[in-house]
Amino acid sequence: MTRIALATYAKLPTLNDDDRLLVPALAALGVTAVPAVWDSTGVCWDEFHGVLIRSCWDYHLRLPEFLGWIARLERAGGVVWNRADLLRWNCHKGYLRDLAARDVATVPTRWLARGEEVDLRALLADAAWQDAVVKPAVSASASGTWRTSIETATTDRARLDELLRAGDVMVQPLLREVGDAGEWSLLFLGGRFSHAVLKRPASGDYRVQWEFGGSAVSAAPPRRLLDDAERVIAATPGDPVYARVDGVEREGRLVLMELELIEPHLFLGWDAEAADRLARAIREDIS
Repeated sequence: MTRIALATYAKLPTLNDDDRLLVPALAALGVTAVPAVWDSTGVCWDEFHGVLIRSCWDYHLRLPEFLGWIARLERAGGVVWNRADLLRWNCHKGYLRDLAARDVATVPTRWLARGEEVDLRALLADAAWQDAVVKPAVSASASGTWRTSIETATTDRARLDELLRAGDVMVQPLLREVGDAGEWSLLFLGGRFSHAVLKRPASGDYRVQWEFGGSAVSAAPPRRLLDDAERVIAATPGDPVYARVDGVEREGRLVLMELELIEPHLFLGWDAEAADRLARAIREDIS
């Protein structure tokens, strides 16, 4: 019997509704899938044919521990989806620089190193950004992310200093497109485009995550945006079993905000065949 683990975290030990759709889809292909908390001492990982990273939504708060767990799975010869080298590459948002160097259109970013002293107002003035977003370079679900502006930057500097004491930081212009047309999430399963959703923030906010009042609806991306998303996948240093390309449309092209390869919500419930597509990709990889 082929048996795999769907890795989650302690606050969601039975997975979320979306990921649970994978269980029957995999069962139909002869694969038993069970949830397993990634940092639990009671899980025997070598009993599984592979581990699919799903709702490990605290990994960014405990990155050395999380990467250590991945390394142990790797040393034991275990299969991990996505592959361990992709997880390591994707866990720090510096991967955006790699993609930009491969001609992927990304959001303009000022990169700040841990411990660096930065005049936030001078940075915004130099970049000609009236409004901006500050976020840790290791983050998920907008954790530690906040908005600033040329008017509040002097007051916000202490907040930036605090972030820089903890790790690397990125500053980006506030993207008006997110609140206007919305943010695209284009899902790739088994290396091929599967489906897409369009996400919007709550009124007056800039974050599209549900915990901040955001919403998501199924949508068909224009061909030009899909072409751009496919170029993102082609520029990725590996072959992800699942990937979520997040971006906005600007002048008819996709501007990449994030490439999610670790624990993204895959919106499987937004497309009737999505769970089956991912299940087939996993089954094929096992074979």
